[in-house]
Amino acid sequence: MARIFPSTPLVSVRPEAARVFRALKKLPDDWLVWYHLIPSVPDFLLLDSGGRALLLAVGRATPQQAHQAPQLQLVGLEMEKTVPGRDEEQCLHRFLAQVVGEGVPPEAVGGVVLFPNLERRDIQAVEQAADHRYPWLERDWLEEQEGERWATLFPSQSLDSPGQRVLRARFAPEVVVPPRFVARVPHRPVAAGLGDYLLDYDQESVLKTDLDLEGEQLAQDFQVQVVNGVTGSGKTLILLYRLRLLHDLFPNKRFLVLTHNRPLIREMRARFCTLQPHDSGRIHWHTFMGWCRANWPAHEPYNPLPLRQRDALVREVQAEYLVGSSVSGGMFRSEVDWVKDSGIVTREEYLAADRRGRGFRLTQGQREHMFGAMQAYQRRLIAGEIMDWGDVPRRMWRWIEQGDLEPPQYDVVMVDEAQFFAPLWFDIVRRLVVPGSGHLFVAADPTQGFLRRGESWRSIAGLEVRGRSHHLQHSYRTTRSILDLAVTFYQRRLPGDIKDPLFPDLVGVEEGKAPRLLRFDSPQDERARIVNEIVRAAAGGLPLRHILILHASWRGVELLIETLNRSLGRGRAIDPKDRLSRDALRVTTINAATGLESPVVFVAGLHEMFEQEGSLRLNAEERSELVQENTRRLYMAFTRAGQRLVLTYAGELPALLWELAEQGKLVVEAAPLPVRPAG
Repeated sequence: MARIFPSTPLVSVRPEAARVFRALKKLPDDWLVWYHLIPSVPDFLLLDSGGRALLLAVGRATPQQAHQAPQLQLVGLEMEKTVPGRDEEQCLHRFLAQVVGEGVPPEAVGGVVLFPNLERRDIQAVEQAADHRYPWLERDWLEEQEGERWATLFPSQSLDSPGQRVLRARFAPEVVVPPRFVARVPHRPVAAGLGDYLLDYDQESVLKTDLDLEGEQLAQDFQVQVVNGVTGSGKTLILLYRLRLLHDLFPNKRFLVLTHNRPLIREMRARFCTLQPHDSGRIHWHTFMGWCRANWPAHEPYNPLPLRQRDALVREVQAEYLVGSSVSGGMFRSEVDWVKDSGIVTREEYLAADRRGRGFRLTQGQREHMFGAMQAYQRRLIAGEIMDWGDVPRRMWRWIEQGDLEPPQYDVVMVDEAQFFAPLWFDIVRRLVVPGSGHLFVAADPTQGFLRRGESWRSIAGLEVRGRSHHLQHSYRTTRSILDLAVTFYQRRLPGDIKDPLFPDLVGVEEGKAPRLLRFDSPQDERARIVNEIVRAAAGGLPLRHILILHASWRGVELLIETLNRSLGRGRAIDPKDRLSRDALRVTTINAATGLESPVVFVAGLHEMFEQEGSLRLNAEERSELVQENTRRLYMAFTRAGQRLVLTYAGELPALLWELAEQGKLVVEAAPLPVRPAG
């Protein structure tokens, strides 16, 4: 069976094209077939295993029209629409003239007009009334299940890779990716006619799977598509391109895009505005918490406790109710968040809950004490007439369940970075999809969030995705050197934590320059050097928008933005959590970096993370959990870089970073080069 894009036609496809579609699926497995999604190109593009190209224009003429054409011409009543094949011939000619003008050899692309409704005698009747430059074929061709007969229609010359790119980009412009969307900036401009960058075949397949929003309706549920992709595999890009395609194909549908952090939702919306400058008002963009705020009942107070105040309250309750136990403040905070995100309400539910993957064990007695402390924590929130962020979705869900709140529903809901959505969040998300006819599209990274713990979409999100999930293994964002560092760092810190197939496929990835590590005596020196490096790079012509700085702490972010704006000018450095500027340098925390990318990335404040792991206040379980969390965060941070990755560290380097340098995966820069400590 040939690989065809999309794999199934829309319900709205005309019958003649649907017949051809079904016939082309029977072609050999190594053939590629595209069905057009825009009306200004021929109906089908075929590429055989040898790279030969053929265009098909499908005529809708009936036998009656075929036999009437000569009579109409004879009596002088001929009109454009009365001559079968004329429109199809002109469409082929216009398209071929365009691609030939962009460098495609005219002898390398064939053209055919196919009439699924006509027999040979009908076509012979039409040929009396029309001249044609391309072969005209009858419906008998559609009964041919082997490729040999079709192969005779192809030109003898094969298309080289650049020619195939031009042909594909013009036939399916929905797969063209602007260079500014790519974190790996080319050393020289993309040659004219190559269509910038293109989605690969796996990406295009996901993009065009299950596009029909007006197909057969389900009794109660909705359609689900899930794409699990490694870092840099283009998940967000596919989501945006799919949104554009559906938005154009279905002008009466409403869409909702959700993710978990503000920098990413701003970046996604800005990119979509580049693809689709006109705002139809049919697409809503929110973080999940932003959606909750937008739909919060006006008569209910909305007063989440700021994180720093919340941490202080957690420590206060832990010291009072869990003192002397093995449960630290960090463990208590984590357990509170997990209980609220899971929708657990009663003591019985908590004692019976499956805690696998939580990172630390609790005996039944410890659970009893933990639940008592959580109740005390919640009582203090209520007494202060405040809530924490975990209470926001809990209240929304309660109002929805009780019928006090009717959330708006959408024909299509798209969730990016879904591995960070809690079970309770998905309970709400499912209520936002129109029952029966709605579609839910979910993109996630299997190395992060609940997926890396081996939990299923069904157990977390209540979604049955068998037969509706896709996996993207190839990374396009970054270089082999950066990926090699990130993967080795992860595997050395967490051996056996995750299976290798979940890491990106390195085949064909550009080598790139080895990541650098700059070592300093103090955080002040670290900050000054980062600023100097960026000022020098900007003076050398590197656009500030191509630089992303990730810091381990919010305070480090504030100091860097302040210092950079003194050196570069006010507003030249921003935190994308607060606003988005196309020309500014972005500085944000590592925690807020998921989904972001940039050609050049600095990861600063590493010493803070390593020092936290070595704190004497941590017990063994809490230290192990922190190491796991930091490793995943840093793997994510490293892979934000498209071309250059620079790490900075204040103080003595940990042994692992020295070992990575000795293996050639990291270049440590210092003057003079520091001596590695013994042991």
